[in-house]
Order: sequence, then structure tokens, then C-alpha cells
Amino acid sequence: MLKSSSIALLALFGAAPFAAAGTLSVPSQYPTIQAAINAAVDGDVVDVANGTYTENINLLGKQITVKGKGINKSTILGSNGGSAVTMASGETPSTLLTGFSIKLGTGTPISGKLYGGGIYIAGGSDPSILNCAIGFNTADFGAGLFIDVGSDPLIQDCLVANNVTGATGLGGGLYIAGNPTLDGNRITENTATSGSGGGVYAVNTTTTFINNEFDKNHAYYGGGLHVNGGTPSITDNLFEENTVDRAPVNGEGAGMAIVNGATPWVSNNEVRLNKAHSGAGIYVYDAAPSIVTNLIHDNQASVNSTGSFGYGGGLSLGKGRGTIELNEIYQNSGAMGGGLSTRSSTTTLLCGNLIDHNTTGSGIGGGLYSKDSTPTLLANTIAANTASKGGGLYVIGKSAPTVDTSIIYFNTASSNKSFFDGTGKLTFGFSDVEAASVGGTSISVDPLFANLATRDFSLLATSPVIDAGNFVFSGGATDIYGNVRVNGGRVDMGAVEN
Repeated sequence: MLKSSSIALLALFGAAPFAAAGTLSVPSQYPTIQAAINAAVDGDVVDVANGTYTENINLLGKQITVKGKGINKSTILGSNGGSAVTMASGETPSTLLTGFSIKLGTGTPISGKLYGGGIYIAGGSDPSILNCAIGFNTADFGAGLFIDVGSDPLIQDCLVANNVTGATGLGGGLYIAGNPTLDGNRITENTATSGSGGGVYAVNTTTTFINNEFDKNHAYYGGGLHVNGGTPSITDNLFEENTVDRAPVNGEGAGMAIVNGATPWVSNNEVRLNKAHSGAGIYVYDAAPSIVTNLIHDNQASVNSTGSFGYGGGLSLGKGRGTIELNEIYQNSGAMGGGLSTRSSTTTLLCGNLIDHNTTGSGIGGGLYSKDSTPTLLANTIAANTASKGGGLYVIGKSAPTVDTSIIYFNTASSNKSFFDGTGKLTFGFSDVEAASVGGTSISVDPLFANLATRDFSLLATSPVIDAGNFVFSGGATDIYGNVRVNGGRVDMGAVEN
């Protein structure tokens, strides 16, 4: 039984210590979304009917659900300038925004620049944003969304489309400085006008990118995704038909650009049909990514207006470190390095990759172009590439690549069908190199692929490269097709273990 003093206190301050969550309806109870947010308390649901709401809303740090009826049914149109939606007061994952189209925001002004046209997230806020369409917004940084340092939201199952930055802008779709999770979104047709990160610009983050589609985004650098420092995880995404502009001298990284000390994990992505001047699929500069088990194909690195560049249709590496392992790099084109190029002191390890059916047209280095770099090529298959010179490899400058336990076969060129070495420093060991007398532990004999035309690089049982690789193999435990490696007492040459 309550003492009389306690009864008096409850009578004075209200007998119910907890209030049940309520539903606040817009516009039947409250004329605007913001009016309902102002009245809501933690746990409430702001239920927004079909219609267009011309207002800029702020969730005020409340742990509430603001729920529309779905994309193109409930629409928030930014008005009077500013971000269409602001979450900058410590919102938590229990703060949920879902079921809206968010349009025509112009960004939050800070020091003469505009941030987060559609959605502005700052102040250590970690909201959940689900099933929204964020489009046709503008800002200098993050035309679609801006996510500040210290903010770690969940962005899931959203469409981020047709957002455009101002000149030299960063992040047409999203600018990310916090550590969010992006899961299952489509990021498409966004533009970083004469800037970087058409789809996403991510700086010094540990963002998780999973199951997203980056397509038809446009920038001067990093068409789909621009990673500037940090250690993000980029897995199971599609990068398709992104472009970098042909106007700059060296537009780079149409699918993805990884720069400035970044060490991302890049795995199980498909990177295709992107166009740039260098690194049409993936561009790496002064970074050490782990690029593992990706499909990188049908990308195009074209020369620029001065007739230079065209480096690395699939990948371009400058000052590159890290590992490129168990990828299929095929049917890409570039003037210097149809499959990939390594330049500027790159020391990357290329291990267990299929580099095949790439072309340079009248250019050089069908599979790989190497200048002033020392990559290590371990257990790769470099086959069916074409170039005017150096069908498999083209090595020049101060390059000194090492090729070990690899197959370089069935490449075509007007001269030097397997490789051109302009340095005298290219070394081979335990490799099968067509039409070349490299001597030592290497051979030159048909490796007997199962079906070159269908890209089946399995080895026939009678293949002479089985159990013919290096006695000391330092590669991974599986091959490109997932077979156990080493099968038998000694590793097979090439990317496939019998």
C-alpha cells in the first residue's frame, strides 16, 4: 500500500508513470508533418496519409516513427530552402523514417556551402531510413543525403536518384563522413557536377555497402562510388553504366575510385559497362584495397581529348598496394592495359585471377600494362587477350614484375603475343608462356583448357601444367572456381586447380 505522502505526489504529478504509444495522423489530426512531430513523444507513430506535403521537417531527436504510405504516395517537398528532412539532434535507430518520396530540398547552409539537399544527418544521429525515394534534390555536398562525422544511420531499401551537386560538388547521391550501413538501395542517375562521387562520396569511413546497385551515376572522378580514405566494406553490390566525364584530362574510376590511403574490403561485386579515361571498372591510387572474388567485365577506358590515358579497362592501379585476388577480369577494353594497368610504383599482389578476353584495339598490353611498377603475379591465367603489342603483358619504364605459377597463353598481337618486356627486368618462374623461351622452371606448351570459347579454364586431366607450379605456394586455400588448393603434392599453374 502506498503511503499517504506518495499518494499525494502521484495526485500532483499524474498517476501514470508511463504513457502508451500513440498514433498522430496527418492531416486529419495535425495539418502538417512537422506539427505532428512537435506533438509526438518517444514511441509515437506519425501516420501520414497520401498526398504532397510542402514543408521541411526536423525530427528533433525524438524516438518516433514517421510513416508515409509509400513512394509516390506520400511526398515531402522541400520549401523555403534548406534540407527537406533534418535529423541532427541525436536521433537513435529507434527513430524511423519510412514510406516517403523526398524531393526538391536544397541543403543546410554551413559556411557558405549547402549540405544534404534531401536529408541532412548530423549531431551523432543514427536514425533508420527505410523504403524512401530521395530524388531531385540539390546541394554542394550530398545532394541526396549528407551524413556527418559521428552519425551512423541505416539506409535500407531506398531509391536515391536524380540528385545533382553544384559545381565541383561531392556526392551527388550521398556524401558520407559517418559510418552508416547502406543495404539494398538503388543509387542511380545522380551527378557530382565537375566533382567526385556521382553516386556516393565516402571520406574516412567504415561504411558497410551491401546489396546496393550503383548505376548510371556521373562525375569527373568516381562515377559510382568514390572512396577517399577509410576502411569501408563493399560487398555484393552492382556497379553498372557509371561514367566519368570526357572533359577533364584524366577522368578516373567510373565504377569505383579508391584513393588517399583507403584500405577497403571489396568483395563479390559485379562491375560492368562503366566508362572512364582510366580505371573504367575500378581506379586505385595511393591506396591498399583488398579486391577479392569480383566480376569485372565489359568496362571501357578510352583515351581523352588529348589522345592520352586509356589506362586499365577493368582496373587501373597507381601507387597501388594491397591484394587483387580471385577476380574474373574479362572483356574490358583500354588503350594501355585492356584488363588492367599498374603504374607509379604499384606493388600490388595479383593472385589467382582470370584475366581474359580483354582488348586494347590498336593499343598495348591486352591483359596487363605495367609501367614503373613491380606487381607480383602469382597463379593467374592470362589468356585470349588482344593488343597491337604485348597480347598478354606489356612492361615498360622502370617496371620489374614477377610472374610465378601462371599461364600466359592464346593471347594475340601483331608482335610479342605473350609479352613485351622493354625493361629486361620481367621475371618468370614455374609458368607456362606461349611462344617464348623464358627458360628456367617455365615451359611453353598448350595448357589444355576445358573450353576457351566459353571461358571454362578448368584443366583437362592430361594438362601438362597440373602439379607443375612452384613447389612453395604462398597463395590462398581455394582457386577461382572454389576448388581446394593445393590438390596433390604441388600446385597447378594458373588460376584453376585440377
